[in-house]
Amino acid sequence: MRPGRRSMTTAQSPGSPITMIDRVASLLQVFDGHPRLTLAQIARQADLPRSSAHRILQRLVELGWVERQGYQYRLGLRMFELGSKVVQRERLHQACLPFMYALHRSTGLTVHLSTLLSGEVLHLERIGDWPERGETWRPGGRQPAAHSAAGRAILAHLTEADWPDLTFPPPATVYGVRTRTQLRRDLERVRDRGGVAVDVQGCTAGITAVAASIGPSGGSLRAALSLCGPAETVPVQEAGDAVRIAAMDIWYAASGLTRRPARVPAITRAC
Repeated sequence: MRPGRRSMTTAQSPGSPITMIDRVASLLQVFDGHPRLTLAQIARQADLPRSSAHRILQRLVELGWVERQGYQYRLGLRMFELGSKVVQRERLHQACLPFMYALHRSTGLTVHLSTLLSGEVLHLERIGDWPERGETWRPGGRQPAAHSAAGRAILAHLTEADWPDLTFPPPATVYGVRTRTQLRRDLERVRDRGGVAVDVQGCTAGITAVAASIGPSGGSLRAALSLCGPAETVPVQEAGDAVRIAAMDIWYAASGLTRRPARVPAITRAC
């Protein structure tokens, strides 16, 4: 490379995506501690040219991230909405942990907290060491929503119009869901069971899982609590009752509502 010539990997052009993201971030950060600011104040505090700040603000106003009132700007309702979702998710996570530990102690099964992410479920938390192998069952692991009990528990709480784009990769076993028609039939069974989804070796050979959605039908939370264990030892009915009760208790705790927690039934696993 010639001396004095800068590589595109080490320098960004003014209109590059990374540079633009940095500018938007620096602009939004100036609102921390300042409810309303003028264009001149925003440009000065964000260290941006006035024309650039004005152009970015105009686009953020169109998107609802920023609102303009006369000569002043403030954060918009879209930012509040996104922030509220983060707070709700964190509140849910903190509310879940005591119930997840109690559920693990009373059942001896592994407990997962999962959320719907596009067409997959993402496992956020796990209490229990089994299964020892299988990356898709660990925190951070993903499974197709149509294949997993947690995914189907969440989907059963949504109208089909609200479903994300679902994929139907070849299931790991002959018991897995293969088509949208099969999925619809399974979701009807989930609703008939009071919102409890059951997967017997459909997602992974040798594993049975039961799950219940957390929160009301049609809500924006899209999270589920599930139990899993060796297929030959999990008592499906008792495990389903336990996870449904715990999911309801978690929702009340996360919402700050007073409710006497129901007693989670102890489970006697088959030998």
